Amino acid sequence: MPGAEPCPDDQIDLRDYMDGLFHGHAAHLGERFAITPDSDKGRRCSDLTDPASLKHLLDFYAETSFPGDDARSSVSYWSQWYFGLLLPPLILLAGAARSQLPASLANLRLALDASGQPRGFELTDPYVAPALDTDTPFDRLAPLIDGHLSPLVFSLSARSGVSAKVFWMNAAVVIDYTHEVLWSGSQDIDLKAITGSPKKPDGNRNPLFSPYRPSGSEATRTRRVCCLRYGLEGVARCQDCSLKPTYGNDRRPLVLGASK
Repeated sequence: MPGAEPCPDDQIDLRDYMDGLFHGHAAHLGERFAITPDSDKGRRCSDLTDPASLKHLLDFYAETSFPGDDARSSVSYWSQWYFGLLLPPLILLAGAARSQLPASLANLRLALDASGQPRGFELTDPYVAPALDTDTPFDRLAPLIDGHLSPLVFSLSARSGVSAKVFWMNAAVVIDYTHEVLWSGSQDIDLKAITGSPKKPDGNRNPLFSPYRPSGSEATRTRRVCCLRYGLEGVARCQDCSLKPTYGNDRRPLVLGASK
């Protein structure tokens, strides 16, 4: 790669794994996720943990996109776009490279549309440590769960008054979708261990545990925690709505922004 800094000996250059990564149901992510070292475009994801910056963004989004609707619902919907466009590419990339997840808030930038809705991400540091043979799924996703989701969920909940459980379950649904629809046999992270374990290996509660109520069939499953989309005019309820389930075999994509 002409002009690029040499890859440190103990690191993986994730740019080597981008070609052909997003295909099939994940094809839409090719236009939504890029590795662009030192980019200054968009908004730094670390800024989202600043109370004033985040409140201004969420208020603008609610007023622009859903005036008169429940602002709590709009914040949850915003987070669904955020998680739906960020988590699959990060997980797919780490799986393909057999690396740690490049999920640092400091190394990701968020692109927004004119309404303030997430439309894509740029990773500004292409280098990441390789995974170890002894790593558990929680070890692999620790940079995401502890370093990215935890502070972001705290900020979203504090600014909106929406329970943190709503945001954690929004993220868990996307992780489940990544496993069920986007995952292939070449990737090596057991994502079901993440959403299927009530506790993390350290004994602490796993906030991503069990996004769906027990069901005998995927066609009749419902979310354990409502995502509040019912409060937005003109926005369809999710396929797995816990308030008004819609059954059938024609399952819409669970990740917002995915091709219809």
